[in-house]
Amino acid sequence: MNLKATYTLNIFIAYHPKDQAQFEELLYNLVGLDEKNKGYIVNKVWYDGTDLSESGRASIRELTEAADLVLLLMSDNSILSPFFISRELRETLQQHDNEQSIVVPIILNTCWWEDTVFKSLDVLPRAGLPIYDSSNIKNELFDQVVEELDRKLEKVRQRKEELEDTFKSKITEAEAIFNTWQKRPEQLRSALPIYKEAIKLWREGFAPDKKIIEAHIDICHREIDFRHYAKAAHEAYKNHDYQTCFFNCKDALDLRDDAVIRRLYQKVKDQLDEVDLQTKLAPFELYLTQARKYFLSLQWEKAKEQYALALEYYQPNFTPERHVIQHKIKICEREGTLEAALVEAARLYKIQNYQRMANVLIDSIQSINHEALYRIEHATKLIGYLQNVAPFLDKKNDKWGFVDNKTHSIIIAPKYTAAYNFSENLAGVKKWERWGFIDIEGNEVIPFHYNYVSHFQNGIAQVIKNGETYCINHQGERIEADVYEVEVPIDTTEEDIQELLPPDLDGML
Repeated sequence: MNLKATYTLNIFIAYHPKDQAQFEELLYNLVGLDEKNKGYIVNKVWYDGTDLSESGRASIRELTEAADLVLLLMSDNSILSPFFISRELRETLQQHDNEQSIVVPIILNTCWWEDTVFKSLDVLPRAGLPIYDSSNIKNELFDQVVEELDRKLEKVRQRKEELEDTFKSKITEAEAIFNTWQKRPEQLRSALPIYKEAIKLWREGFAPDKKIIEAHIDICHREIDFRHYAKAAHEAYKNHDYQTCFFNCKDALDLRDDAVIRRLYQKVKDQLDEVDLQTKLAPFELYLTQARKYFLSLQWEKAKEQYALALEYYQPNFTPERHVIQHKIKICEREGTLEAALVEAARLYKIQNYQRMANVLIDSIQSINHEALYRIEHATKLIGYLQNVAPFLDKKNDKWGFVDNKTHSIIIAPKYTAAYNFSENLAGVKKWERWGFIDIEGNEVIPFHYNYVSHFQNGIAQVIKNGETYCINHQGERIEADVYEVEVPIDTTEEDIQELLPPDLDGML
């Protein structure tokens, strides 16, 4: 027999974890198969059934499908285990019946293997004699197992020889057609069934690789379908059925690019787009004209309805643009809401229901622009704070903050070493031995750069920084103005500076 080194003999061994020692002894004896099958690569892989997760089952299926010989080590432990009654091992029986592999149960010890789904198979040792129940002849039984397995592998080798001859014949025939498909693509219909027959015969070690055959089959399918859609597109175009032509071109181009079909696709698309454009333009302009008429006559609800209908027919190249129409709709909504609120407010005014009148107007503003209402409410709250704010000293931490004299609630937490009253909406405060200005929300408006500051009056405050006295505005920018100059020597203490301050600077609490 002409043995081919590219051939492999794949042996898959399934066993129970408790039979680990018996499995290892069998594996040791199976080394003899390598000597008996020179010229072949004898791959031995095994699985102990401990991983029956989704990925584990997929791995089992992959190994059994590639196996030429499947050995099942039968024992009391294995025959009732989830692994041995799993779908993956049951499927090996179908492979056995289809002559894709040979399944051989090997009896390790006395067990009811005759009650399993593998009972109809030829078992080893012969007559089902358990290997480990007859320790005095165990070695002879192992020799018998190896000898019988070698005979079965001989069948595998013969099958592979026969399969390869048939496979090569099919592949040669299919390749002869396929290699010229670009000149005669219609012949791919003949190559496709031959490739499908060949791939059924393919086994590990055969050339070309299975992935190459599958790739050629995919090309056959793609080109056959492409020619079908391309032909249907041309026929539809001749019959002026541009819609059918468009979809067939699209289906063809989804398979692969083609210059002729792409030109036809673009030509038909342009025609369909033009028809669609004209179909949508007429009602768009009609609804838009009506909307403008209602808009100018202040019929907000009717104008909004017509603008919305116009948008249903809008196309990117129409004028005005979509965002302009959407803005018109918002104007209609806003004006309609405000108009209704004003009518209701007038009614409430006549019956002196002023509170309800105010609520209706506020609600309308909120629905039109809740951000504006929020800012109004926030500004009102800050005005209230400024009307009643006063500095206070927290005796627990000896820090200054600001409190609402009316409600006695804290406006700004006590965290400053000194603080002025608010003047022109800003208050001078001291932090880390430096003075700056904050607003009513406690935000730092003018940084803490100064040794001392005055209140703001007429938009100006006097400051002392590093012995220099000058004026700043609300932005903290230095400005030219008359100031009371105070000369401060470098070694002057804070108490000395306090005595040198003019009256309007000596307002620190």
